[in-house]
Amino acid sequence: MTTPAQHDRDLAEGRVARLKQDLRDGLTPPPGDVAAMDELVATAHRLLDAELAFDEARRRLADAELESRHAATQRAVVWFAAAPVLVPLVAGALVLFGVLSPGWLAVLVPLFGAGLWIGFAPVRRAPAVIRERTRAAWAGSVTALVLVLALVPWSGTVVCTVLTALGAAGTIALLWRESRIP
Repeated sequence: MTTPAQHDRDLAEGRVARLKQDLRDGLTPPPGDVAAMDELVATAHRLLDAELAFDEARRRLADAELESRHAATQRAVVWFAAAPVLVPLVAGALVLFGVLSPGWLAVLVPLFGAGLWIGFAPVRRAPAVIRERTRAAWAGSVTALVLVLALVPWSGTVVCTVLTALGAAGTIALLWRESRIP
């Protein structure tokens, strides 16, 4: 099913193609009188207007697609932000009750802040911003998963702890890059 913007673009494209064909057909035998030449000039003017309408329809379609991506990203990042917010929050409670050492706060606080930024900061309507926010959301979710693995006592805890610190730094770096996009 096509959207109204796609339909408008398709109609404008068809009109441009039809007017180009009419112009070609009018030029195939050279026009012999002034009335035929005036008709060709009028067709050329209609073609220019139709091409402008086609360009405008393409721009509206691109805006509609960007708006669709923007809305989908805004909905998705709220769900992606759950893990980077809740996992550090629970781990912070474990630090508060003395189960974990306070050294974990160096990783938990930045990841918690990044999760809040991912979920609740407004997403601007620029393709690069949407792409960076989506990347940051994925990085934050994966980092929260690795944080859970780092908190479970097993042989890979040290590796997961280092990966958690790198993931938190990477998530913050992606959010910083997003904020630098004009």
